[in-house]
Amino acid sequence: MRNNATTIRNTGIRNKVRVVVWCVAVLAATAPLGAQADDRPSSLKSIRRIYVDKMDNDLDQYIRAELQKKFHGDIVVVLKPEAADAIIAGVSEHQSGTRAAVTGRWFGLHDTATGSVSLLDKTGTTVLWSSEAGDRSLLFGSMKRGGPRKVADRLVSNLKKAMD
Repeated sequence: MRNNATTIRNTGIRNKVRVVVWCVAVLAATAPLGAQADDRPSSLKSIRRIYVDKMDNDLDQYIRAELQKKFHGDIVVVLKPEAADAIIAGVSEHQSGTRAAVTGRWFGLHDTATGSVSLLDKTGTTVLWSSEAGDRSLLFGSMKRGGPRKVADRLVSNLKKAMD
């Protein structure tokens, strides 16, 4: 009888030790994640200051202008990455020449300018949002603005939709 009581008591103590060890392991594993989460914005809506990194075809200049126009002061464009909550970085491509003008600009068959951007946390290690856009316009393509300005307009519109 005494052996059974001791065995039951030891089993109960082992189970408690296992639970405590498991809880400590879980807390130790999640502690670094909690420290990193404090540095990152919790959502896109919490971003108030954005730094726009240099891009080809002056797309960064157009994106800065569109951010000011579409967000009406809700988002501030800063000139130093240290002062930002997030960073916009990306690439741009612009085709020029007669073929691109005829098939792309006049007929609206393909994009003459494209851009792809990502919104990164302030350390530049986590992608918070990403989008791509082109300047193709099927209706009245030759009468509408195109190029990097149109690409920036579409990219910032996509960002505004994601933040709402």
